[in-house]
Amino acid sequence: MSFSLMFPGQGSQYSGMFTEHFSEFIEFKEAMDIGENFYKENLSEIIFNNDERISDTFYTQPILLITSYACFKVWKNKGCPDPKVAIGHSLGEVSAYLSSGVFSFEDALKLIRYRASFMIEGKGNTKTKMSAVLGLDPDEIDKILLDKKKNFLEAVNFNSPSQTVIVGNADEIESIKATLIENGAKKIIDLSVSVPSHSSMMNVASTKLQLALDDINFKSQNFSVINNFDAKVSLTEGEVKDKLAKQISNPVQWVDSMKRLKKYSIKTHMEFGPGKVLSSLAKQNRIEGEFNSVDNLEIFLKLLEEYGC
Repeated sequence: MSFSLMFPGQGSQYSGMFTEHFSEFIEFKEAMDIGENFYKENLSEIIFNNDERISDTFYTQPILLITSYACFKVWKNKGCPDPKVAIGHSLGEVSAYLSSGVFSFEDALKLIRYRASFMIEGKGNTKTKMSAVLGLDPDEIDKILLDKKKNFLEAVNFNSPSQTVIVGNADEIESIKATLIENGAKKIIDLSVSVPSHSSMMNVASTKLQLALDDINFKSQNFSVINNFDAKVSLTEGEVKDKLAKQISNPVQWVDSMKRLKKYSIKTHMEFGPGKVLSSLAKQNRIEGEFNSVDNLEIFLKLLEEYGC
């Protein structure tokens, strides 16, 4: 049976996520032990103790990578097949490529430490904010941003026809909210992300990451991954490397990525990470079929029984 895997990014994390999974599957402890040894940090303590660092980019990125990859390790160890295609949102793209065999777990940890560090450096001391604008056409949002922009204000995640994420100086984001509501936005939600991801403020970080990726051993993919940068499938190791670097300083083209996913005519989709954010966005983009979040242990066990050997 053909299916897709979806890997969420920053903003999907929450305190206590995967508590039951850590008790049920040894793969979660094994992956966390490797991650904690690499980072020299007690990352599990951050997950399970209502620690505010769970929304700090430096910690969020490895925590999400580790838990998403642990889901995939459980999946493969139970004899379950590879997907027809995978897709990851922002950081989730790294999780997707890791699961597809493009690089080792240790190299993935190295990659995201570079990624997070460069992004934090790129932000500097600037106080920024990311917010999801719901119910307003992306073109209308762009016009408003262009009209109101003073220093730093950009649309960075085109998630669905009714959801666009904007980023900017915190005061500019606050000052523009009323205008967005007046022009038809239904709701504006501030996101738990500590850096202005996918914006022009990350241009230097992108350049640094491009060079740092020379330290990573890239291999061929076991299955296709739709990338965020241009919503295409990268065919060579060089393309994967190039798109991963460009991704952090360019908008996430999720609407176009969902259009690409539709071409696979897949009717079963599984979200390998915390929550159901990507399942919800897929439905908003009129992706048809069944959606399963393995965040729910009962659902995960059922899927393992259905697809495993």
